[in-house]
Amino acid sequence: MYYNSLSDKEKEYYDILLEAALNFEEEARFPEEVPSDVLRKLFIALYCGEPDIFWLDSIFYSSNAPTDTQQLCYRFTPDNVPDMQRQIEEKTALIINSAGENASDYEKLKVFHDSIVLGCSFSEQTPYSNTVYGALADGYAQCEGYAFSFEYLCRKAGLVCFTVRGTNNVGQLHAWNIVNLDGCWYHVDCTWDDPVLDNPDTGFIRYYYFLVSDDDILNNTHFPDTEYITLPPCRDVNNYYRREGLYASDAGSAADMLRNAAEKALLAGRKDISVRFDSRRAYDLAYNRLFEGGGMKDILSYAAGRTSIPVNTAKYIRYVNEDELIIHISMIRTDEGPRQ
Repeated sequence: MYYNSLSDKEKEYYDILLEAALNFEEEARFPEEVPSDVLRKLFIALYCGEPDIFWLDSIFYSSNAPTDTQQLCYRFTPDNVPDMQRQIEEKTALIINSAGENASDYEKLKVFHDSIVLGCSFSEQTPYSNTVYGALADGYAQCEGYAFSFEYLCRKAGLVCFTVRGTNNVGQLHAWNIVNLDGCWYHVDCTWDDPVLDNPDTGFIRYYYFLVSDDDILNNTHFPDTEYITLPPCRDVNNYYRREGLYASDAGSAADMLRNAAEKALLAGRKDISVRFDSRRAYDLAYNRLFEGGGMKDILSYAAGRTSIPVNTAKYIRYVNEDELIIHISMIRTDEGPRQ
């Protein structure tokens, strides 16, 4: 996406910059002087558009005047990179193979999302946190590492995906993805689907930000930097909740969906269930019935009875996402300690 936004001349410069980065050269040399704003555009296109060059540092040295060179900085040395690449490739192969040979594109994306969320913990404290290596091999990354890794897996599987940089709703730098599925564009934010819990739980996963639309997050919780890229419109054509049969239009259907989801989750060894609503009215009514009217207790009793798995029917952990009208429940098994 970044490369396609360049002019033919800029693509020539980009290829020179790319070759220099691949060979760990201290600077890229151009056949003529290049304006400083163009050099910045090229560098961002390279840094954001080539997640496999994980050794390239994000530091950009700017010249106020046109110049025929651009200095490059690196996170790792050429001696370190081959072994790091091997580890990345091994983990990538395991993840892609786990999707199965006949997996649909949607199933592949879900496997990629789940593998990153479950296999990586949020951290800003490692030298790998902004890289593919951090999220896939080291197991610790921050948002940029999450996003680059999701893009990297998608590319390896032949799916169109790119990383978006910007800020979140409190003005902090943030990164996430936009992916094409069945001809439609969707946002994916693996970082925000991997919350930091008081008591870490390696089995916790959610899908609040998996295949969502512009209306769900854009300029609400996610504010993209569009200085050098034009984002395609992301529409709510067939999001995760629609595809999984968890998109409710009324309280009654939501209860049925949660009942079936709870049984299915327990049998699969999971504890989290959720449902999304198509209107505020349906969400509010279901919320009252589930939590004020005792509906959730009935759902958990049903699931426990159907599966013979001990579940606390009176206690559970409640999460809500009012921006996207999602109700999410973490069940508590009575043969395990509670998650908080």
